[in-house]
This record gives sequence, structure tokens and C-alpha cells, in this order.
Amino acid sequence: MNSPRLVVCLASLTAGVGLGVLISFFVFSPDRAEMNASPQSIGSIYSSENIESGNSQQPASNSLAMVIELESPIERRAGLYQLVNNKSSEQITEFIKQTFDIENVQSSYSVQRLLFAELARIDPAKSLELVWKTARIRWGPLLDVVAMQWSMSAPDNALRAFSVLEEPWKSRALAVVFQHQDTLDVVELKDLTQSLNITDTFVKWTYEGQLAAVIDEPRKAFTLALEADTSYFHRHYMLTQIARRWVEREGIDDISTMLSLVYDVFADTRFLWSSVVSEIAAPNPELAWKQLSSMPLEIQKLFADDVFDEWFERDPDAAIEAIRTQEYVGAMASEMYSHLLTWIRAVSDRILEYIELVPEDYKMIAIEIAVEHLAEKSPPNEIIDLLTQLRLRGFNTQEATSSFVSVWSTKDPLAAVEWASDNLDQGPRDGHWMLRTALERLALSDPERAMEFALKQPEERRLEDVVILELMQQGELDKGLSFLPQIRETSGYPYIYNGISYHLIVAGRIEDALALADRLEEAEKPQFYSRLVYPWLRFELESLLEFLPKLPTEETRRTVAIAVLGEQERYPYLTANELDYIRSLLPDETN
Repeated sequence: MNSPRLVVCLASLTAGVGLGVLISFFVFSPDRAEMNASPQSIGSIYSSENIESGNSQQPASNSLAMVIELESPIERRAGLYQLVNNKSSEQITEFIKQTFDIENVQSSYSVQRLLFAELARIDPAKSLELVWKTARIRWGPLLDVVAMQWSMSAPDNALRAFSVLEEPWKSRALAVVFQHQDTLDVVELKDLTQSLNITDTFVKWTYEGQLAAVIDEPRKAFTLALEADTSYFHRHYMLTQIARRWVEREGIDDISTMLSLVYDVFADTRFLWSSVVSEIAAPNPELAWKQLSSMPLEIQKLFADDVFDEWFERDPDAAIEAIRTQEYVGAMASEMYSHLLTWIRAVSDRILEYIELVPEDYKMIAIEIAVEHLAEKSPPNEIIDLLTQLRLRGFNTQEATSSFVSVWSTKDPLAAVEWASDNLDQGPRDGHWMLRTALERLALSDPERAMEFALKQPEERRLEDVVILELMQQGELDKGLSFLPQIRETSGYPYIYNGISYHLIVAGRIEDALALADRLEEAEKPQFYSRLVYPWLRFELESLLEFLPKLPTEETRRTVAIAVLGEQERYPYLTANELDYIRSLLPDETN
């Protein structure tokens, strides 16, 4: 097809062909690469006799097949313009549906774009519906085509339609509408987006526009991102984009100057600099580490973790060697734990060979990090064997063993309880807290089994208290109370009642809390009532004022009133009138 013929063809179609197709002609240049890199030939959908006949009354699908088979993008577009000229929404919909069966053909993508643009001009809702019937890889680009066309004809309707899409398509389509619509002013957009519950997306788009204007001025750009009234994730995205642009534009020859600016801008924020420092260090983390090491100590302490993480990912051996020096350990002791987390987790399955590289004062914590990390994914017997090998080499593994049991108990609490009970000497502080942690987990999964185990243990361990209090803590109040008759007597005051009453009061079960006193000896009751006051004041003040005059004896009321006044001195829970009421319950000599 020669150029004059094309010009005449386009001119003749201007009045009849939709604006969407003509826009697509200029937006999507003829020489743009097609989406599929491996073009395949397609056979004619209809007989070659029909195609060769040149019959102007050929079926539409036959004409579409001929258009797709044209090798020249310019000829293919011109043919498509002729095809859709004066066609209805139903006819263009049928053309689009025919392309679904030939999406593996390279040219079909450009044809789909043009068809979707024209259908979006006539029936945008239908074009949006058809987007999801194409190959998934084409959803985004075709959604852009529909959104662009719809935004120019009816942006309010477009926003309503796109506001109910799932992410990431929702934000993508809305951004296209915000960008290309020109009929709604800012006030109208704010009102409409608020009514559609898409204000966050509008705010993000607004900030993206502001950021584009200052992105080549890092200080201004970072300040804009930090002060933006937007979500944490969007702020993080903005900061990353600024840093990436900064590095691309200025390079990394003077990292120390870049980090100084970051320190000036970010020093008073909580770790928001992390993504920025990582972007600056990523191209050459070793160089970044060297330049950071020459900067003031306060800057090193803020940024060392992020630079180390980038360096460790690129060259772990070199990064490890840098933090092992006595000079670094002495100056940056506060940062060693976070360095160890990155390092030891990465080599946890080889901790036996790497432990000697860890600075002496950090070996025990490194072992704990490795064991806890491995326990999440390794069989318990492998961890037990590892702990044994470490102990035989003279390392203290008590804290690591406790961490292992804690992780194990989340998967198999009964096995963890039984092992911990038989190996108390391997945990810290006689293994009590190690066993307690495992038993708490068992109490939640199998309370009867947990109580049965607890009652078989020495009385002085008071493990039945552990079971009951964990149930109360997790809201299993009635289950916890059901075990009260089974607890063994103690030689002193049964402190478990304070824990139980605390949880009952927090839950608003005041009468159940007060009823616990019936289980106590008379000599124990004053202490019980005194300890009842703190949660009662804090969580159920109104019920305290209601129940106080109803308490069984004058001595009990006096005990509670004195305890209330004592708590009031620590924190002003009561008003002046309430204080007067409490004092009225006391003999004159007490006031």
C-alpha cells in the first residue's frame, strides 16, 4: 500500500472512525515491538477462495483475519480502520472476541489495542468487561487503553467503575483517569473520590505529580515524602524512587556527601532512611562501607546495618571480615546484634564452622540466633544433636536450648514439654522457664493433658498455676476456673488467686472475682482484697464504687478502702467526690 493511498484512507475515515482508534494510531507507533517475541503464522479462518474473491460482503471475521495477516503495521492499521468504520458496539465486541483464539499471533496484540480503544469510545463498560477475557499478560496495557479513552468522555463514570476493581488494577486504572481527564476540577475530584472511598489513591497520584517536579532536588524531594500525608508503604515507595533517581543521576563517587544529606534530613525519623541508604549502597556496598567508616560515629550507628546488609548479600566473606575487627566491635557494639542476625541466619546450617569467626563476646548470642532460625524448619532431633555438638566444644547453649524448646512447642507442645522436663539441666535457671513456656503452649492445645502433666511434677514448681493462668490470659476463663479444685495447697499465700482475679475483673466478671475469697483462709483474705484493688480501679472503677459498700464485713470494706487510697496516691483514678466517698467508709482515725 503506497503513502498517498494511506493518506486518503485516513482522511476519509476521520469522520466515521472513532477518536479512540485514531488516538491509538499515534500513541502506539507502528514500529513498536509486539508483546509476543515468537510470532507464529496463522491460517486463514475461512477458505482461501473467499479471501481471494475480494467480495465486499465477506463476513466480519474473514475481514479481521485478513487484517491480522497483513505484515505491514501501517497497512494493518489502515485495514482495521476500514473494518471498524460505522460498526456498532456489538460488532466490535465480536471482533475482540475473535482475537481471543489467536492471541499467540504477534500482530494480534496491536489489533486488540485498537479494537479496545474504539469499543471504549462507544461502550466503555463493555470494553472493561472484555479486558479480563484476554491473556493475563495483556490486562494492564489494555486496561490503560480503556481508562484513557473513558477518562476523556466520562471521567466520573470511569472512576465509579474502576473504584470497585481489585488491586493492582484499581490503582492503575484510577491513576490513568486522574492523569488524562480534564473536565473535573480539584474540588470535584476530592468530593467524588471521597464518596467512592478512593481518596488514598487520589492522594498518592497527587503526591506523585508533586514529586516529579522536585525529584532532581534530593533534599526537597525527601522532605516532601517525609511530610506527605500518605500511607507508610507509599511513603517508602516515594523515598525509594527518589534515592534510585539520585544514584542514577549523580553516581556513587561521593557517597559520604549523600549519606550526610540523608542524615540531616532523616536523623529525627524512625528508620525511614533504611530504603534510601540501601539504594545508595547497592551499586557498590564495599565502597559505601569504607566511606561510611570515615564519617562521624553517630552517622555510622544509624546507617551501618543497611550498608552491611547490602554488602553481605553481595560479598558475605568480606562483609563478615569487616565487622570482626576489634576496633569495629569496640566502637559499634550496639550494632553487632543486628549484624549477627543477617550473618548468622544466612549460615545457620553451617554454624559449627562459622562460630569461630564470631567475636568472642557474641558467640553465645550467635548460637541462639542460629538455633532459633534452624528450629523453624529442621526436625527437633537435628537441633538436639547440634546443641550437643556445641556443648561438647565448650559453648554455653542454655539460652539457645530455651529458644529451641519455645519454637518446638508451637509445633508439638507435648513432645517439647516431655523433652524439657527430662532435660531441665540444659536450660537456663534450672530449666524452669523453658519448661513453663512449653507447658503454656500445651495448655492451649490440650488443657487436660497439660494439667495432668503439671500435677505429676513436684509441688514446689506450681506448674498447675502455669496452666490455669495461661488459660485465663488467653480468655479461656471458664476452662481455667474449672481446674481450680485440682490445685494443690501451698505453705504460704496462694498468689495464683491474684492472677485469676485480675483476668476476671478485666473481663467484667466482678462477682466471680470476689467469689474466689471463699476458697481462702480468713487470714489470707485481707491480702487478697488488697491486691484486688489495682485492676478493679483501673478497669472497673464504677463497679468498685458499686460493690464496695456491699462487701461482707466492715473489716473487708476498710481493707479495700485503704488500698484504694494507696493506689490513688500513685495515680489519680478518683474524683474529689469519689475520694470523699471512699474516706467515709473508714474510721476517723484512719483518715
